[in-house]
Amino acid sequence: MKFSEVVGQSITKQKVLPLLRSGRLPHALMLLGPEGNGNLALAIAMATYLQCENPSEEDACGECSSCQKNQKFIHPDVRFSFPVVKPEKKKSPPVSKDYILDWRSALAENVYLSYNDWMQSIGAENRQGNITAEECREIIHQLNLKTYESGYKIQIIWLVELLGQEGNILLKSLEEPPPNTIFILIAENGEAILNTILSRVQLIKMSGIEDEDIAQALLQRFDTDEETALRIARISDGNFNAALTYAQGENKPYDQVLRQWLLACYNLKLKPSGQNTETLLGWIEEMGKSGRENQKIFLKYALFFIRECTYLALTGGSQKLYGDELKFAGGLAKQLGVEQIETMAKLINALHYHIERNGNPKILWMSTSFKIASVFSRQEVIVE
Repeated sequence: MKFSEVVGQSITKQKVLPLLRSGRLPHALMLLGPEGNGNLALAIAMATYLQCENPSEEDACGECSSCQKNQKFIHPDVRFSFPVVKPEKKKSPPVSKDYILDWRSALAENVYLSYNDWMQSIGAENRQGNITAEECREIIHQLNLKTYESGYKIQIIWLVELLGQEGNILLKSLEEPPPNTIFILIAENGEAILNTILSRVQLIKMSGIEDEDIAQALLQRFDTDEETALRIARISDGNFNAALTYAQGENKPYDQVLRQWLLACYNLKLKPSGQNTETLLGWIEEMGKSGRENQKIFLKYALFFIRECTYLALTGGSQKLYGDELKFAGGLAKQLGVEQIETMAKLINALHYHIERNGNPKILWMSTSFKIASVFSRQEVIVE
């Protein structure tokens, strides 16, 4: 991957390119930023530039043998570590190489993938992925070997916050790595990272991707118009992985579907009738037929919308809602207080969590709908 292929992040590119050109890149650095902001893509672009045989001032050539191998994530001097779960029929602790073919396939499909995307792709189900102590020892072993082809041996660790206490195994290597070794750590949650690791790396903080950059990237990848691309960009809130998800399901009128659902929940408690009950049950039946992935996309949109309702309730304005969306959000913000809106957001987030982990969709939608109805009637609701 080249720098030109990384969506947006011009400020961060301007920080790292001079270091790469001058050879003054720290031996251990961390790219910290929110999900979908492209820190993994940028790490791969940095590795590609370092090993390129004919780099320009601004980018790798993309044509030499090293660039071609990095494009396929198979360069022998670039090693990836990432969260894994224990494979079936394996007794020893899992390491990244157990899943390297899956990893390359996942990156080829979407280098902006999320943790949950990755866990689903390897069939983790309800198991929690992590970077094991065995993987840390494997990192140390591999980095002490000679380089195969290039002048640098590069270790990329994705989601370093999932190292846990096992990360202490790497402290000496991070502080005094073998010659010509570069660590590029990638993280999304700075609060979950060991302080002992943070103290040994140069931290580069990255923000979400600008709406204009996301929109431009969508226009290049999808057969869509500028207005639609901008709408998806503002909903995605700097997360290009989310933008890709929305773009793939753009034919769904999520704002209308959400309005139907919330009105059905509202009517269930405040305007009870057999017809209103049937309307909600019918909506749940249709949503249950839409498939798990479509439900997750819809719920991400719902979370965005409810978050904007909170801004409306607190400030009286929204920079991301327009037209009918803004009108409906304004009405919802007036109907509910900030506390009720936040409870609704928690309910939707919990629903997304359980849908993602293969819970029974109809039961989950039914339970959440009744709880949202209780929110409208100002009753106390427990979020599980």
